[in-house]
Amino acid sequence: MERAPALLVVLSAMAWASTDAHAADVELTGTTAVQAYEVASPWGYELERRRILQMVGFSLYHLQGDYVPGKADYNVRVLMRVDADVGLGAHLPSDQSNAETDYEVLGGTRFVPGLVPATFDLMAAYVEGKNLANGYLSFRAGRQYVTDVLGWWSFDGGLLRIHTPAYVDVELYGGFEQRGGIPISTSRYESQGVWRGSHAGFDEAGGPLSSDYPSYQFASYAPAFGAAVEAAGPSWLRARLTYRRVYNTGEAFTRQFPDMVGAGYPTVDGLRISSDRLGFASTISKSDLGGIKGGFSYDFYNQLFPTAYGGIEAYVGDRVTLGLDADHYSPTFDADSIFNWFTHNPTTTATGRVEARITREIDLSAQGGLRVWETEGDPEEFSAIECAAAGLAPTCKEDGAFFDTSGTSGAAENGGSLVSQAARAEENRPMTYVFDGLGQLAARWRSSLGRVDFRGMVQAGERGHRIGADASAEKTFDGGRYAVGARVSVFDFGDGIASRRPDDPDTTSFSYVLGAGFKPIDLAKLGTEFEHAVNERVGQRFRVLARLDLQWAR
Repeated sequence: MERAPALLVVLSAMAWASTDAHAADVELTGTTAVQAYEVASPWGYELERRRILQMVGFSLYHLQGDYVPGKADYNVRVLMRVDADVGLGAHLPSDQSNAETDYEVLGGTRFVPGLVPATFDLMAAYVEGKNLANGYLSFRAGRQYVTDVLGWWSFDGGLLRIHTPAYVDVELYGGFEQRGGIPISTSRYESQGVWRGSHAGFDEAGGPLSSDYPSYQFASYAPAFGAAVEAAGPSWLRARLTYRRVYNTGEAFTRQFPDMVGAGYPTVDGLRISSDRLGFASTISKSDLGGIKGGFSYDFYNQLFPTAYGGIEAYVGDRVTLGLDADHYSPTFDADSIFNWFTHNPTTTATGRVEARITREIDLSAQGGLRVWETEGDPEEFSAIECAAAGLAPTCKEDGAFFDTSGTSGAAENGGSLVSQAARAEENRPMTYVFDGLGQLAARWRSSLGRVDFRGMVQAGERGHRIGADASAEKTFDGGRYAVGARVSVFDFGDGIASRRPDDPDTTSFSYVLGAGFKPIDLAKLGTEFEHAVNERVGQRFRVLARLDLQWAR
């Protein structure tokens, strides 16, 4: 097993706990969710999915025996997840239903690397110790999460936290980032922009060749380390300065096509940067006045600020809150990703809000603001510039013209087509700003009898609009033993470019959900939902969901 060091620590701790289980508190949790849905496909068939999610958690608290506040305390946490889709290939004839997961079916023409009917994810598996060395140290060892301004992140390794007398905690950690394609791992916590996975069965007789799928990169270990300094003093202050670096290892294709000289596909190998980031976040709050928050992250590889945010809110009396918020986001990718070569520009959102508690049962809120999209070059003029460079009418792209900018036809002596040169010319790429207006209204009524929620929103600008509202209600019976609920929504959206769909520039979507819940015993809760949505673009869509939650502690 490729994650043996971390898992051995956890398994050893569990074995230790089992010899003295009477002294430890035990908690077992389980979630089973089954859903079936159908949506129309752009290729004319119905895409069917039959998905099953199973999560199981196991925790042992106070392995040392009786818990004494301020004294050493040891715990074990394990959380596992299985995602299965028994509906893969349901849109294909029965003799071809495995074509997406089996390369030998249909000669690999429908084969999708890395697609499997079921995946197992060991979400967390660690042993932790608290209040060690007279309260100065704590640790975790195994698979664990770090959550801060750099985002949710998972790794296998160790974390040491030092509690200093100066009301400041120092955190040091290191290990291997959880990566897709590694056994009992998932890709959801790695940087975006690279398609990685296991190549088991590749490059064998009758199997696919790795070079047939140069976008599907090899899964390999990702060493990582990080450090953080966090405020641990007054309750009104929260602040954390954090740094994390992750490395890529192993071989990776660097091109989608082989070398012209017949040397095959070029690759890169060895230790190299995957991500390298610094972040800071802070919140200052006073229960009778309000609060202020702010934070940012900086990407050393891309040399930019991927995220930055700030906000301030004031409590006006006991029932009204006023707030101003701003959020800046610029997409970044793994350093191995081809997307680093392309232009990607930030989005900035600024909003104001007011929240009011009218009575003990009724809450109201309103929000409005602007979202700013930044682009290099004016989207309204860029196509006309390329058409002019090609010697065609300004509307040539609307008539279906396509330019291969990698060619050299009509090129100047220094190479590159005239269209390519026009697209890259600085004078044709001034920073342009596009604005969207935002608005939202919400109301909520809650009591021991049930609840009713309403939300209306609008986002509109030059590039299109999205306007709609939804309402939901839930009613409980017999002290919460039974529950029924419903939700209905209507949304209208459009891309603002009527020329793409002159007969149907806008689309209105209507959907409703009916649900019911049952709690047969205190340890279990069962729920089910039926959803039906319809619009002019994709027609009818259906989804059925059933969920069972279990929790037992001793």
